[in-house]
Amino acid sequence: MTACNVTGTTAVDAWRAGVRAVIAHGEVFNLFTTVEQPAAFDPAWLQAHSPRRRGVGGDDLREVIKTIFPYDLAQRVAERASLYRDYLKRHDRAMRFVRNRGTWGTYFERLVRFPDHPDTNQLETVIGKLGTWQKRSGTSLVFHLSTPARDTPRTRGGPCWQFGEIVWHPGGRLDLVVVYRNHDFFNKALGNFIGLGQLLNFICVASGKTPGRLLCHSVHAYNGGTVEALRAVAT
Repeated sequence: MTACNVTGTTAVDAWRAGVRAVIAHGEVFNLFTTVEQPAAFDPAWLQAHSPRRRGVGGDDLREVIKTIFPYDLAQRVAERASLYRDYLKRHDRAMRFVRNRGTWGTYFERLVRFPDHPDTNQLETVIGKLGTWQKRSGTSLVFHLSTPARDTPRTRGGPCWQFGEIVWHPGGRLDLVVVYRNHDFFNKALGNFIGLGQLLNFICVASGKTPGRLLCHSVHAYNGGTVEALRAVAT
C-alpha cells in the first residue's frame, strides 16, 4: 500500500492505528503518523506492549525507548551535562561487548556526540537556540541521525531514524517531525514513538516550551514478527 495517514492521541493509540494498516496491507510505503500528545507515558505500557515481555519474541520495549531517550537515567539525573556524561559512560562501557563497534551506536548518542565530531552536541544546540532566539513564524531546528561518512549503504544495521526537526509554533509549542527509512511496527515503532515523545518533552522542559505533536514519516512500515504476535502486543 502506498501513502496512508493515521492519528492517535497517545503513542499507543497512534501505533495501534498504524498496526491496523500494516496488518491489512502487509507493508505500507509512506505511512504518516501523528501523535497528538506524545509526552504522555504510562509505565504499564512497558509490560503490556513489549514483545519480549509478552512472550512472543522480539525486542524489549524499554530498551527500544532508551536508544532514543534514556528515560530511566533522566529520572535520576536532573542536570543535563551530567545526564549526557553518565549516558555516554554507560554507552561506551556497553560497546566493549558489541560487534562491529565502529558503526554501531544509539540515536541518543548521535544527538549528544555525533560520529567523528565528539564535541558536537546537537541536542544541546537545539535547546540553546530555543532559549536565545527570538521566535519567528516558521522557525525550525534540525538535527541529523545519519552520516554518509559512517552509514554506508547496507541491507541491515544502518540507522532507520534519519532526520529530526523541531517546529516552533506561536505560544511556545514545539512539534517534532521525524523521518524513518524503515519502520518495524512489531519490534520498534511503539518504542520509537514513546522515546521521541520523551525526547520532545525533555527539550521542552529544558527550553521552557510546551510539547506539541509528533509527526512521523515512515517511508517503509512493515511487520517484523508474525501477524498473530503483532495483534497480541497491540491488544
